[in-house]
Amino acid sequence: MSPGIGLDRPFRTMRRLVALRRPVVAVLPADASLADAARLANRDGVAAVVVMRGGAFAGVVSHRGIAAAAARLPEATPQSLAAVACLETVPVVGLDTTVPEALAQLASAAPDRAAPDHVAVVDSEGRVVDLVSRADLLAELVWHHGEVIREMRLQERLMHLQGVYSC
Repeated sequence: MSPGIGLDRPFRTMRRLVALRRPVVAVLPADASLADAARLANRDGVAAVVVMRGGAFAGVVSHRGIAAAAARLPEATPQSLAAVACLETVPVVGLDTTVPEALAQLASAAPDRAAPDHVAVVDSEGRVVDLVSRADLLAELVWHHGEVIREMRLQERLMHLQGVYSC
């Protein structure tokens, strides 16, 4: 089998996923309100909002985090995202991180609590360029394995045909 086919097929990197996905990253400062996060997430159609503190990545707030914080806070008290403790710390990966590496970081990110739902993908300058969900990473892994199986079956057919026609 030639390199890059079948079991030797390399996994995609975050760089390739970002290029395929053309992500929309919604960003808010840590002092933004819960209502601001909900409005931005709904307007941009994203499942999570990137939160920055002093120009640095502070975490994400997901729909689930927004809903949980809104349920336990009275409506009359607008509080910042940092104050309502709905920020999720997520693994940060570079553009050259492979899908299995990102999944491994996601799985080991929070051994004492539920694992986060996203990884933040940053470029070489540290800017968040995408939030990739666990579901998207798993879908990519399933696609990869499907391609490996397809290529191996094709290789088997070619070997069979070469054997049949060489006799």
